[in-house]
Amino acid sequence: MKKALLSSFLILLLVMGAIPAHAAEDVKPVKEEIIYSIVLDRFSNGDQSLDEQLDLEDPATYHGGDFQGVIDKLDAIKSRGFTTISLSPVMANGPRGFHGYWIEDFFKVEEQFGNLDDLKRLVKEAHDRDIKVVFEFVTNYVGTSHPMLDDPAKTNWVEQTTGTDSLWLEEAVELNQENPEVKDMLFEAATYWLKEVNIDGYKLHAIEQSSPSFLKDFVDHIKSVKSDAYVLGGVLEDNKLSDEYLDIGIPVIEYTPVQESIVNVFTNVGTPVKNIYETWQATGEREGLLYVDNAYTDRFTRKIVEGNLNPQTTWKLALAYLYTAPGVPLVFQGSEIPMDGNTTEEVLRMVQFNSGDAIVKDFMEKISAIRTQFPVFSYGDFKLVDTNGALSVFSRTYKDETVYMAFNNGKETKSVSVKDVPEGMQLSGLLGDYIVRENTQEEYKITMDRETVEVFILEENKGLNWLFISMVVGIFAVFVISIMILSYKQRKRERKN
Repeated sequence: MKKALLSSFLILLLVMGAIPAHAAEDVKPVKEEIIYSIVLDRFSNGDQSLDEQLDLEDPATYHGGDFQGVIDKLDAIKSRGFTTISLSPVMANGPRGFHGYWIEDFFKVEEQFGNLDDLKRLVKEAHDRDIKVVFEFVTNYVGTSHPMLDDPAKTNWVEQTTGTDSLWLEEAVELNQENPEVKDMLFEAATYWLKEVNIDGYKLHAIEQSSPSFLKDFVDHIKSVKSDAYVLGGVLEDNKLSDEYLDIGIPVIEYTPVQESIVNVFTNVGTPVKNIYETWQATGEREGLLYVDNAYTDRFTRKIVEGNLNPQTTWKLALAYLYTAPGVPLVFQGSEIPMDGNTTEEVLRMVQFNSGDAIVKDFMEKISAIRTQFPVFSYGDFKLVDTNGALSVFSRTYKDETVYMAFNNGKETKSVSVKDVPEGMQLSGLLGDYIVRENTQEEYKITMDRETVEVFILEENKGLNWLFISMVVGIFAVFVISIMILSYKQRKRERKN
């Protein structure tokens, strides 16, 4: 009960904004963020006056999400523990370009989402709630309706082919980023949104489709305009992501192999969680964006359903890994419900706010509060302690703080013994009321039920709380005695009658 109260208190502090950020001087603060990814047109319709282009029967055009819809949901986003929202491209797009990738003006807002004042208000409302805002920035292509395509003086601004992301690029052409005028235009656009709207940075779309030299110059320019701006890297084809991309100043990048490993492990009961750890090691232990799905993949819930698994249980395991492993959690809109789907139409349907799973939402709030409260989850070293079947125990250490994360992804109860715990300490669970103390073999035996997760912190071992136990025993004794007295009086009345 004490641990449950502690968890509730952490969540309350998080929602109230009373938990301070734990910045470290030698690392980038983006490592502390928890990001909620939003596809604007498919999030929430807050302003029905903008509905002229809507066709809800057509999955390839606008469905009505807008800036006001995001504003209306900021309190809910805050309550889930998210500290940053990442918005799909907001720039003016060609007809039916709901996704934002058919840009026809880098310096105007897509009118289907609202106007510039609406966007400024969204950013201000987010900042008032201590939520940062980053925009997805498309540097690689423009829509076929962009005026440059009709300008004879700009024929060398574009190429005649697009990237391989054909699902989104039916009406797009590739930009010639080697052209100094194109480069200047993109730099100017990046400056415009940072200054005019006061956003907190960018998520660069498909960085592997740009040259490393262009990206380095682009990132350097962003930092010259706003030194503390966040720069995130989106990736579509991980096999094209060479080591050159890791040295251009983008601190957190999407890594498909890690995402695929997380999904594969948690949707296949009995698979050791150490498999994710080994995949992470194979990437060079990069601390990137940690996610299970996005606009381009099947919904994680679809994988769960296909495996005949319990969505609540599986989502808890996956979220706990995203929030405690090295990297920055990136959660796709609707995951808190959690939404299902494996076709583009299903994956990108409007978020179903009127439905939802309270258990997943509550767990998201709890694990967010834990991550935010303890800087070790943002900065700590990450080690595999031991594995027994599908039970894997990890540790993270930062300065003088060590935590343990135990994931049992199996079908039966398993145990792992932890050594090297400082004398006189105990392992106290934050997700449940689980306490582990040293046994006679000077080990700490962590026993986990099937498909469960626990996060342990080190606390002083004070032994059994005899005062608390005495109070419980006393209350129970009074209850039993009261029942006995009532029974005696009842029998006495019956004998008189």
